[in-house]
Amino acid sequence: MREEMQKRIDQTDYWDMEILDLRISFFGDEVELLIDNDEETCWKLSFLSCWKVLYETDANWRRIINVRDMKEIQLGYYGQDITVSESVTEKFYKIDLDLSIMEMHIECQDILVEKVLKENVDFFWTH
Repeated sequence: MREEMQKRIDQTDYWDMEILDLRISFFGDEVELLIDNDEETCWKLSFLSCWKVLYETDANWRRIINVRDMKEIQLGYYGQDITVSESVTEKFYKIDLDLSIMEMHIECQDILVEKVLKENVDFFWTH
């Protein structure tokens, strides 16, 4: 099962692709990662039924205080590595993400991988 999920994520060809947004909802139960694909689409990785979401950002050294004030070209988050392994908790995945200037560790029950149209995504830098 873990190998199949890793293969689905790897098929997005996320390496060195721009990370367009990261959204954590429902008190950390769901995490969405949006990865650039082409002019019209992006990949959406949804981590569902999460019991652990840990992350470290670049907030301690970046020049722009709030990411919400950045434009798309200023973001600097790129897919370096996404590794899926078995969690010690039964029926959960453990995911380690290296997004260049951000690292995450998630443990969740399910992962959805889907291609979505950018025109249907509300990116914060477009407001």
